[in-house]
Amino acid sequence: MATMFGKIFGESPKSTETPKAFTIKIDPSKFGLTVKPQVAVHIQLESLKQKLTKLSSNVENNLMLSIRAATKKNVDLAASAFKFDEEYIQKGKFEVEYLTLAYASFQGLGEEHLKAVENARMILKELERLAQFALNIADKTEYVQFANVQDLHKDEYGLKPMGDITAEMIKKAVEAFVSGNSKHASETLVMMKEIDGIYQNAVAKIKTSVNDQNITNLTGILSILDHVKASADVSCSIASNFC
Repeated sequence: MATMFGKIFGESPKSTETPKAFTIKIDPSKFGLTVKPQVAVHIQLESLKQKLTKLSSNVENNLMLSIRAATKKNVDLAASAFKFDEEYIQKGKFEVEYLTLAYASFQGLGEEHLKAVENARMILKELERLAQFALNIADKTEYVQFANVQDLHKDEYGLKPMGDITAEMIKKAVEAFVSGNSKHASETLVMMKEIDGIYQNAVAKIKTSVNDQNITNLTGILSILDHVKASADVSCSIASNFC
C-alpha cells in the first residue's frame, strides 16, 4: 500500500541533510522579550526603531548590489547577494518580527505606543517584500546581457540611477517613521516622479528594439526594471503613512 501511494504522490525525500533555511543560527531567547517592559517604553521602542533602520539599510544595500550584479553579469556578486540576505537580512527580519509581535500582543501598550509598534510591523512586512525583490533581480544575472558591462556606472536603461534613487527612497520612507519627520515621506513621493520617467523611457527603448533574437534577453531586463520600480512603489506605500 505504501508503495502504491508513493507512486501516486511521489516518494518522500530520503536525505536527512539539514534544509538550508535551518542553517541560519538565531537564538530568540537573546531578544530579551518580556511581558512588561524592563525599561521605559519609549526607550524600548527607540531600540526597535534602530533595529528597523539597520534592517532597512541592509535591504537597500542588497538591492543596489543585486542591480550591479545583474547589469555587470557578475554571478559571483549575485551569489553574494543571496549570502548577505541569509546572514544579515533574514536574521534582522526574524528579530524585528519577534519584537513587534511580542510588544503588540503581550505588553498592553497604550494607544500611541501600540500604533508605533504596528507601524514598525507594517514596515517590516514591506521590507520583506523589498528583500525578495532584490533576490529576484540577482537571480536574473546569468540570463541577461547589458551592452556596457565593463563600464562601472553605466547601463543603457538607466538602472544604476534608478536603483540609487530607489534605495534613497526606501531610506527616507523608513526615516519618516523613525524620526517622525513627514518631510522625508513627502520627499519620497516626489522622487517617484523621477523613477517613473526613467522607467517609461527604458520600457519604450526596449519595445522599439525588441525582435525574435533578443526577446528573451530583453524580457529578463524588463523583469529587472519592473522589480526596481516595484521597490520604489513599496517605498511610496510606506511613506504615504507618514505624510
